[in-house]
Amino acid sequence: MRRVTAPTSPFQIRDFRRFWIARFCSVLATNGMVVIVAYQLYDVARGQYAMSIKQASFQLGLLGLAQFLPLMVLTPVAGVVADRFDRRRVAGLALALDLLVAAGFCVTTALGVLSLPLLYALAALHGIARVFVAPAQSAIAPNIVPVELIPRAIALNSMSMQIGSVSGPALAGILFAFNRALPYGVSAILLAIGSLLVMSLGKLPIVTLDRRRNPLQQIAEGFTFVWGDRFLLGCVTLDLFAVLVGGATALMPAYARDLLHVGPQGLGMMRAAPAVGAALVALVLSARPIERNVGVKMLAAV
Repeated sequence: MRRVTAPTSPFQIRDFRRFWIARFCSVLATNGMVVIVAYQLYDVARGQYAMSIKQASFQLGLLGLAQFLPLMVLTPVAGVVADRFDRRRVAGLALALDLLVAAGFCVTTALGVLSLPLLYALAALHGIARVFVAPAQSAIAPNIVPVELIPRAIALNSMSMQIGSVSGPALAGILFAFNRALPYGVSAILLAIGSLLVMSLGKLPIVTLDRRRNPLQQIAEGFTFVWGDRFLLGCVTLDLFAVLVGGATALMPAYARDLLHVGPQGLGMMRAAPAVGAALVALVLSARPIERNVGVKMLAAV
């Protein structure tokens, strides 16, 4: 009888390989698409609507708002959905919705019919898709590898996100220089691959929940728990301010188009730079992790 040996790497597990490729494809596609959408909106505002730099920059702020509102409203709902339904299907369908958004951008860009209202509408749909992808995908990896391999799986998962975050914007900028619709077409193909791979995963462990409980009550209990936990509330609040302060990167299209005159290719490189910095710091912290005064050092970083 052939002896079955336990896997020593997450990549030896078929479902994890499929999940890793799906995660990488989705991160690569969405990070690239977000950069080009912002550049196109700014370009349309400056060219088609003859707005000033100040007015067009304000439109970038509205674009961020259009993507943030679904996040703010639907995040608690997405968590409940990920717990109550098959996470493979939740993530797969959300990626399919994002695929339709990418296809919409591709067709409207190719036909030259993009307008500010259409850009805002598609950006909001993209935000809705990402809200449901994140909790469902994040919960899949720990359920498809043995317990002893979970730390390695998390590290590899983080690596796929970092690689996608660095290469996605740069690739999208280069493709946009060749053809304005091309980055969206490539994103649609990558999202299709990601959706199919996630849906093809084996059956995940069933989450035991009391389905008689009101989902709204569960959401309220989650907020209450976070509010009552000093450590958790501090982490969430600090992360919130870090994101708000870091939102200045949304103005990069204005710099790329009108101040530095480097176009979408330069914007892709600029948007990839923060991810490169994050990857370098992650490498440093993996070798020399912070052990004392963690909160103070995180606050100083923000």
